[in-house]
Amino acid sequence: MPDNATAQARQPQVDGAISHAADLAFLRDLIRTLDTGHPAPDRLAASLLARFGSAGMALSAHVGALDEMAGRETALPPFLAVVRELALRLYRSRVRRMDMLSGQDGLVAYLQACMGHEVVEQFRVMFLDEHFRLLADDLMGTGTVNHSPVYPREIMRRALKLGAAKLVLAHNHPAGRPEPSGADIEMTMRIVQLGRLMRVTVHDHIIVGNGRVHSFRAMGLIT
Repeated sequence: MPDNATAQARQPQVDGAISHAADLAFLRDLIRTLDTGHPAPDRLAASLLARFGSAGMALSAHVGALDEMAGRETALPPFLAVVRELALRLYRSRVRRMDMLSGQDGLVAYLQACMGHEVVEQFRVMFLDEHFRLLADDLMGTGTVNHSPVYPREIMRRALKLGAAKLVLAHNHPAGRPEPSGADIEMTMRIVQLGRLMRVTVHDHIIVGNGRVHSFRAMGLIT
């Protein structure tokens, strides 16, 4: 007979939402599959869910955080890292096929997956054509825990090479709070102004934290 978590996981989800019980059952079954000798898959699944909030966020966690949670003596962290890479590849393929205007939720999910749990700041740029289709997704800078180098002229040079008409900027805040700093706003406005000169529009700047996001466009900082 299936246990309660598995039974609940098989129930239809309302409006596509995934329940806590479904995430718990998925993580537990994944742990059992990847490490058949794990002594406490239920306890580890519950710990991962408590720490990261969802199965998706747990699988997108930095490998160091997974080591801390699962323990280096188990085979789980490298296996989970492979699962994470597979998930990121699926996200990337979906992002490349979608219209960024209609696929904002998918874009945010992708950015959370690839940047949300990084321990240092990263700065990415999505280069789009005039119809909001993705031309390239480039990691343009990696820095420290609270800073990543950004070079507006390099961004514009890449945009012109690709023939991009629009940009979506993105970076992460490893501390978890996605609200922009004064430096974030100033840097974004420099890119916006340079883009106007080059006839390249900055459509949005998205900051991701641990499970939270901040959109400059949604907050009226970019129009």
